[in-house]
Parts: sequence; structure tokens; C-alpha cells
Amino acid sequence: MREWSSAVAGAPRFVLVHKMTELPSLVNIKGPPKVGLVMPISTRWLVRGALALALVAAASWLGYAITFRRGLDHLHAAAQQRLAVEAARLDGYLSRFEYLPSLLETSPSVFRLLEAPSDPALQQTVSLYLKSINLLAGADNLYVLGVSGATLAAADFDQPGTPFGENLSYRPYVSEALASGRGAFFGIGITTARAGYYLSYALKVGGTTKGVATVKVNLDSFERAWRNTENDILLVDERKVTILASRDEWRYRPLAPLSVQTRDDIARSKPYGNHDLAPLGWTFAAQSESDAARITTQNGTAYTVSELPINRGLWNLVLLDDEAPTRQIALIIGGISGLVAVVALLALGLVEQRRREIKHRLASQAALQTANDMLETRVQERTAELRAAQDELVHAGKLAALGQMSAGIVHELNQPLAALQTAADNAVLLVDRGSIGDARGNLTRIGELVRRLGRLTSQLRVFAYKSSSPLDAVSVEQAVAEALKILAGRVKDGGVAVATDIDAKLAVVADQTRLEQLLCNIVANALDAVESVEQKSILIRASREEAQTARCRIAISNSGPAIASGVLQRMFEPFVTTKPAGKGLGLGLMLSNHIARSFGGELRARNLMPDGAEFVVILPLAEIAEAASHGR
Repeated sequence: MREWSSAVAGAPRFVLVHKMTELPSLVNIKGPPKVGLVMPISTRWLVRGALALALVAAASWLGYAITFRRGLDHLHAAAQQRLAVEAARLDGYLSRFEYLPSLLETSPSVFRLLEAPSDPALQQTVSLYLKSINLLAGADNLYVLGVSGATLAAADFDQPGTPFGENLSYRPYVSEALASGRGAFFGIGITTARAGYYLSYALKVGGTTKGVATVKVNLDSFERAWRNTENDILLVDERKVTILASRDEWRYRPLAPLSVQTRDDIARSKPYGNHDLAPLGWTFAAQSESDAARITTQNGTAYTVSELPINRGLWNLVLLDDEAPTRQIALIIGGISGLVAVVALLALGLVEQRRREIKHRLASQAALQTANDMLETRVQERTAELRAAQDELVHAGKLAALGQMSAGIVHELNQPLAALQTAADNAVLLVDRGSIGDARGNLTRIGELVRRLGRLTSQLRVFAYKSSSPLDAVSVEQAVAEALKILAGRVKDGGVAVATDIDAKLAVVADQTRLEQLLCNIVANALDAVESVEQKSILIRASREEAQTARCRIAISNSGPAIASGVLQRMFEPFVTTKPAGKGLGLGLMLSNHIARSFGGELRARNLMPDGAEFVVILPLAEIAEAASHGR
């Protein structure tokens, strides 16, 4: 871009200097001066000069306006894609906790507490029960209230700032649950001063409401992630007040002044704590139906605004794109357009000059015209390169969004969901047969899979962000067994013989969920590889490395066809796959390699003789005693 600007900026100086050297020849007209022609000629040149300036100004403005409008359109299109991804993440996170309050309806101890709310022993028992559930669910808090609004038990009953013992009847989510069965509310905790999203559920017996179960969800992780992005992001509630923001000074401030009625409602429900709710003071520009909204902040920064409703339309997710880079590019294009207009006008002047000058000026005039033509060609070429670069940036953004969404959905959720379906079907058959004990085991397995899905969704960002989960000692035998359980349906349906040779004392330094995810990806690829062969077999071996006793070698081999040498060299690159279109995107092995490296290990692949392939995972060893303690 700098090379282009300097080339364009330098050319007009050459033209103007050349023109100045020609001025004496234009003034030095042969023959005596003709006084009668001075005023008409001067007036004509003044008019021509004014028209030329007007044309140059119009060309510059038109180039600027068109480029700026197209730049804003590109910003808006990219923002809509980003908003769709963020909205899906936020909606998915909230939906994880919607079922949690209703689970308490299955607990007899909770209803005994609602019948005897002043019983200290029951309060202690239910609080410990809520604490155990909340540790698995990962919510900020979980508590039970009586119909009077008094908090009878809470998961954080032994922590400072617990709502245990407080009366929360003034909170909207309490009155909504008592009136309609469910409630939702975003607000700052009265006792903890921490913001969160509250989901409530009426606990009923025989149609009579006995109490309210409430879960509090913390959204701070989204706000922290937004601070590391190039764009500014806001989450605005139904009152048009920002409840999450990438900048601290924008949080808990309304987009416009609040009405008296709204302030009275806020004073009753206290959703924003002690914040004064001073308006942001932004100036909103008028917009047409097809244009994105635009705002100017108090410090004069202009933004293009894109928004998307989430949480069933209660909130709006707002993305702000700084217009300064787009405006800078538009100014450059506007300047280039003006220069092109100057070049065109100079060319016209040269044509007029050729008509008036005598033959000895033709050579110099031709040289100047050639220089101007070269400048116009260079400007057009650079303009085409800039547009092509802009198109490539938009295409790259689409591929990045597609890669993140596809990797999360296709490679992380399909396998646990398939195992969950199989366990559910078996549970139905066992209940029909009266095998209640076996059915209970299947239901327990379903619960484990649901919790695994929760852990998997928290790992979907492992490729984009560093995981905060600490590494522990993990039993290799247990991890392989869990991976094979998830793929048991595919193994059985495909008639594949799976054999294992694993030292029961082997343990590695890893994360349980991500290690199972890595093994599932490799075994799933092995199942795909043996689909087309007659002898379908997979062998999983794990042992200490002979040369290095501090490392574990997990080898997964299959009897499928050999991997092509060209594919083998690029096996762990994104979008490299031998599967037919629609069956895979080539992201599983890339993600598995990333997980192995995050554990301090590596992933290798090679062909076997005479046929077949083998994938080897090398991981640091850990003590089996430590692994057993973590398993308990």
C-alpha cells in the first residue's frame, strides 16, 4: 500500500513541473500584443480552471464515497458472521443450565425441606446436595427458596456472601416462577456483588407450588474473551442497558436516557446494583433499511453498528466496527480518484495544446502523454489489486468461521451423541423386559455421557485458546476403554475386531476428556479406513518406550489400505482428507495433533507392510498411584 501511494503521489509532481516549464512558451506569443483579447482569454482560463477544480473535487468525492460505502458493507457482512458465531456460543452456554433447576423436582429431600423450612438438619442436607450437583454442572450457584422468597438452602451456604437465609421475593425471577412456573433475570447479586443470569423453576406437588429452584450462571468468561478481539462487543438487555461489554467504562450504562417508569422498575428489582446508569451519550446517525446503524462516541470515534437478537429475543448482541481504517482507505482511493481526474484533465489540456502549438512541440507533447498514460495504467492496476486483496480477506474470514464451527460440531459432539442414543435405546428395551437393575446402569451411563457433552462443549475452544484445565495423571487403560465405549456402536455395526494390549499400570500426564477425544478421533479414522476391506481389525497397544522410560507409546494400527505418500506427509494439516465430499473436512487429525502437543507429546503416522496404517501417540509418563487417586 505504501509503494502504491508513493508512486501515485510522485507522478503529479512530475506533470506539474513539466507544465511550469512550458508556461514561458505559452506566454511568449510571436507578434505584438493584442490588447483587445486579454480580458476574454483570461476570463476563459478562469472558467476552465474552476470547472477543472470542480471535476477533480467531484471525482475525489465519488471515489471516496463509493469506497467508503463498500467498506462499510464489507464490515457489516463480516460482523453478521461474527455475531452469528458469538450468539450461537452464548445461547448454547445458557441452554446448558436451563434443565438444572427442574432436576431438583426429583429430590425428596428438597420437598421435605419445603414442608419444614426451619429444620436446620434438612437445610444442611439439601445444601450439601445442591453443592454436589453444582460442582458437576459448573454453575455459579444453585439454591432453593420457599414461596415467601426466603432462601432455604444454597450450594454456597458455607461461603461469604451466600444468599442462604436471605429473602429474595423482590427479585423478578422469583415472582415470575411463582406466577408462570419459570423465570429469567440478569442482575448483580445482592450478597455477592457478582453479576449473573438467574434461571428459576417452580417446584410443585400435585399442581401446588411449594418453592422455587434457582441457578445462577456467570457470563464473565465471554466478557474476558471479547477484550482480546479487534472489535468491541456489547450485550444489551431488554431495557437497552449494557450488561456485558468489552470495555469496562461501557458496562451498566444505557444506550439512551431511561424513562421514569423504567428507573422505578430498576429500583424495585435492583438488577444493576449501585451503578448510576449514566447514559453512554452516543450520537446515532440516521440509517436506511439496507444500511447498518452508525454511532459516534463522546470522544469522537465513529463506529458501524451490527446487532443480533439472542436469548429468545430478550437481549441484543451488538458489535462495533471502528470506521477509521475503512475511512482511511476511502480517503486514499478518493485521493487517487482525484489524481486520475487531474491526469485526465492534463491529458485533455495536452490535446488542446497540441492543436495550438507548432510542429517542434509535438515530440515533447507525445512524451508527456505517454507518461500520463503509464500513470493511468498503474493506477488502474493497483486499484484492481486492492479490490482483489479485499475479496481474499473476506473469503479468508468465511473459511476461518467455517473451520471453527465445523470442528466443534462434527468432531466433538457426534461421537458422544451416538453413544447417548445407543444407551437410551438399550435402557428402553431393558425397562420393557423388566431388567430394572440393568436399566439403571444404562441411565447412569447416560448421565455420564451428558456430563461428558458438557465437558466437550467447554473444550470446543481448545484450538483457538489455551486450555485452563490443569494436567493430571490419567490411566491409559481407562482412557482407551472410555473411547471404545463411545465408539462401541460403530465397532459392532461394522463387524470390526478390536484388540487391546495395554499395561494396566501405565499412566500419562494429560487431561482425561481431551485424551479420550484424541483417542476417539484416531480410532474413528481407523474404523473409516477398514470399511472397504474384508478383514476388519484394529489393534491398540500401549507400553513404555524402550529408549526413553519417561515416555509412553500408544500405537493404534488398522488393517485398511495404506495412506498415499502425498497425504501422509501432510496428514496433520487442516482440511487434508481422503474421505469423500460430505463425510469429513480433514480437521480431526489436526485437532488430535494439537491436543497431543498441548500435553507435551506428539502424534505420528506411518504405513505398515504389506498393508495397513499405524498412528502413534507419544505422551509423558506419570505415576499410576497418582492416576488412581485422580480417578477416585
